Amino acid sequence: MRPIQVRRRGMLIAFSGVDGSGKSTQAALLEESFEKVHVGVVRIRSRWRPVLSLPMLMILRRLGYARVHRAGGVYIVETRLPSKGGLTSLWCILTQVENIVKTGVKLVFPLLLGRTVICDRYVLDMVVDGMAGLHDPPSHTRLSFRLLQLLPKPSFAFFMDIDPEVALKRKPDLPALEDYVERLQLYRELSSQWGVTVVNARVSAETIHRSIWNIISSGLPPGEELTRRAV
Repeated sequence: MRPIQVRRRGMLIAFSGVDGSGKSTQAALLEESFEKVHVGVVRIRSRWRPVLSLPMLMILRRLGYARVHRAGGVYIVETRLPSKGGLTSLWCILTQVENIVKTGVKLVFPLLLGRTVICDRYVLDMVVDGMAGLHDPPSHTRLSFRLLQLLPKPSFAFFMDIDPEVALKRKPDLPALEDYVERLQLYRELSSQWGVTVVNARVSAETIHRSIWNIISSGLPPGEELTRRAV
């Protein structure tokens, strides 16, 4: 196995999808493959938790405008806010600022140091979570969600497409099957709009990993190719 040429700048790879789609497994497998070819790699997980928005969330719950579902440390917030209005805009801005700060701190410095960063959940997941919490249609992306464009654009982005019944059986973190269906529809629509690579997550983990490794290997600029023997 030969080492790859050292990259001068960091590479960002994002895995997105509902819980139970296998994205964490793929992130771990990819990390192992990079380590085999001597690439410095950092794996992070981006999961929203209320901090700045916590006081507002408590008020919304008390007023009956929000419902919180917690499972395995995951916060799922469903709001009953009007589709338009200052309260809705404020909620969206606060939650996305939290996402930007929490995720940005984790990945910016490793990227500046030339490390490869693998994100288990990234911007696509943040937008889907926000839209699903407000029950927004795929065709309507709020201005506040565009704040997430401040985060670095991934070099490679993958959406793990899975059947909702399978995801629910693997990780029942969402309240009901309908929640998986709603989120998967958003993922599919937005992946198409954003040019995210859709991965068939219904096959074996090793088959998926080989496909992802080949996509990354063939998508790098000349002189930065990865050896495929790592997989």
